[in-house]
Amino acid sequence: MITCSKDAYYLAVLSRFSVKVDGVKCFTFDEMAVATRDFDISAQVGQGGYGKVYRGNLADGTTVAIKRAHEDSLQGSKEFCTEIELLSRLHHRNLVSLVGYCDEEDEQMLVYEFMPNGTLRDHLSAKTERPLSFGQRVHIALGAAKGLLYLHTEANPPIFHRDVKASNILLDSKFVAKVADFGLSRLAPVPDIEGTLPAHISTVVKGTPGYLDPEYFLTHKLTERSDVYSLGVVFLELLTGMKPIQHGKNIVREVKSFHSGSLLIWLLVHR
Repeated sequence: MITCSKDAYYLAVLSRFSVKVDGVKCFTFDEMAVATRDFDISAQVGQGGYGKVYRGNLADGTTVAIKRAHEDSLQGSKEFCTEIELLSRLHHRNLVSLVGYCDEEDEQMLVYEFMPNGTLRDHLSAKTERPLSFGQRVHIALGAAKGLLYLHTEANPPIFHRDVKASNILLDSKFVAKVADFGLSRLAPVPDIEGTLPAHISTVVKGTPGYLDPEYFLTHKLTERSDVYSLGVVFLELLTGMKPIQHGKNIVREVKSFHSGSLLIWLLVHR
């Protein structure tokens, strides 16, 4: 079992600013099993490299999404505690809300508000039965941008998401976009003892191919611009329906290769 209070990173985070993890419940494994009918396959609504996502019903009737990590892909105490600690203090219409977590019996689970319309990537797939209208795409783009702007300018201290992508933008019943998955996020630099604010964080490169800011990839210098680049890739997905990397083609290079006069025709053909 991972004990967040003993995690060195978590303690380092708490030492930088005093935050109590209020409003986030620690669930037992039994509660999660009951909520998902023993993790029945019919309750599964998603799957990724980290594990599976289930739709669950808590004892009070609240419908939630439960992200359960595979045994061989546990996030580790650092990422697990990062997401719990950050989401517990972030409150914005365009950020997913954390309801609670479970950390026992070699299990790691995060419990979120349930998003009935899944991920943005689900609706950009060629197999989707209900393609998004242009108005919906603009609405989603604005919502995701507002969520990211909040992280960069209003959170205290600011936060770099570090893994902005279509599958990390969730959609509620009204297709309001909510940025999710803060396991790789980093706190922005804070002023040193002389009051100087560092321009970047030097860090190991993390993120998803196709969305990674090339400058960050080459220099290992993380700034808010890295998130903005990734969001720009999401915007191109919204416009074209293409994946960031598809059949060996990179969406950014494909769009840049067209002159403005022929770009509209290209977009219409590839949507």
